[in-house]
Amino acid sequence: MSDGWILAGDIGGTKTALGLFSPDDLEKSIASKNLPVAFVSERYPSHEFSGLTPIVDTFLKKNRSVVGDQPIRATFGVAGPVLHNRCQTTNLPWVIEGSVLEKDFGWSQGAVNLVNDLVAMGWGINVVRESGGIHWLREDTENVKGNAVLVAPGTGLGEALLEKDHGMLRPWPSEGGHSDWAPLNTEQVRLLEFLWTRFDHVSSERLLSGPGLLNIYRYVAQDGPHPNLLDKNFPEEHLPEHITQAALEGTDACARTTLRLFADILAQEAGNMALKVLATGGVFLGGGIPVKILPFLKEASFLTHMAEKGRYRELLDQIPVGVLVREETPLLGAAYEAMLRMKKEADSISGVA
Repeated sequence: MSDGWILAGDIGGTKTALGLFSPDDLEKSIASKNLPVAFVSERYPSHEFSGLTPIVDTFLKKNRSVVGDQPIRATFGVAGPVLHNRCQTTNLPWVIEGSVLEKDFGWSQGAVNLVNDLVAMGWGINVVRESGGIHWLREDTENVKGNAVLVAPGTGLGEALLEKDHGMLRPWPSEGGHSDWAPLNTEQVRLLEFLWTRFDHVSSERLLSGPGLLNIYRYVAQDGPHPNLLDKNFPEEHLPEHITQAALEGTDACARTTLRLFADILAQEAGNMALKVLATGGVFLGGGIPVKILPFLKEASFLTHMAEKGRYRELLDQIPVGVLVREETPLLGAAYEAMLRMKKEADSISGVA
């Protein structure tokens, strides 16, 4: 593979993670089914910077002795839609452009590729799948191959399609988390009516996200016992984590009801996505929330609710379902995408078809 470094980034509204990878070491780790490790990596609070350029500049200056004058290929997973290698981030007042980054740092044209954060996470599945990065709710015992899907509730609801392509999963972006949410039973109808009093459009993200957890909790708590978590004057941005903690510890009845409703609705969305893509290769749950609520997802009712699709129950009962448990999966996915581009460039130069 060509000389140089891979600079990978996972750009989120709260934190930005950067990692510097050796292409050869990355390829060897993946081939040997070991989890790759960045040569150096750092995390930065996103809101303390005016954009991505000053963060990258800080990182490269700190690691100047490592990087030297060697060429860089960079891939950044960014929370927001990417069009023409440009992204206006969803939860930050940033505009990120690949061509601008190339000019700012004197990198060659085409050195920088921006991808949606869920695309980076999707690439990462290829890296962590064989190295203990997935907790299987239902394993792939039949070794069935096919397309897969990624559903990732966190700050928002991210989704991606994963196309089976020559032995790997190739992610394609989606904004399906913003599509309409439909209730499944009378309780969920009441929940929808409650949300209609607050929002003009109730998407799946209105429920399957950190703010979505709070939306569900408000609905549950309106007729629940007092005091509850809404009476404790927690900052609103911290309430989802308090709801999750209270549900897991069993200290708040409304929180447990909220998490059960959340898990049911996540199962429904996972089943919907699986049907839309015919995801015989698996359903993967990523983002910050699923790994934190694993006890609720491990309950048999999750897979049961996912399969409640009428005549397609038998099909959905056979689809593998896994939770991504490594926080660095999107960063590794960004590095993997850059490595594939470097290999393609090297093959093109050497005349390999």
